[in-house]
Amino acid sequence: MPRYDLSADETIRVLAGERVVRVAFRDGETSYLIPLGYVWLDSALLGVADPGRKTRMAESNPSVAFQVDTSAETGVFEWESVTGDGTFQVVVDEAERQQAIAALQPVIAQAPEWWQREQVPRMAAGSLVVWKITPTRISGCRYAPATE
Repeated sequence: MPRYDLSADETIRVLAGERVVRVAFRDGETSYLIPLGYVWLDSALLGVADPGRKTRMAESNPSVAFQVDTSAETGVFEWESVTGDGTFQVVVDEAERQQAIAALQPVIAQAPEWWQREQVPRMAAGSLVVWKITPTRISGCRYAPATE
């Protein structure tokens, strides 16, 4: 099967439709790659997470790489993938933080009951950080059968 580049609109469709992004942080000699839940809003990836290794690494080097895939329905033989570079930041502006939390509400509503029970109060109390990745480069590709 051939590989095809995604158009800008197809790339945005993948980013807007998926909910898990893999983010690679780098701090000196150390790399750290983790999956994070997100939403696509105003040309940025937004999510909530515990502060920790990722936020400490981003403080010293906010440049990250990221990848989003669509293989959940099609498996490993047919997929779309978006990769990019961007700047990771913890959102501290309260208005922007509330906008991000509002955008995340549909995703949070689909979370398992245990997650909501444990994490929603922490989010309300401000113990989870709201994060944002502003892409500086994005590209996408599809691995699928040739269309006739």
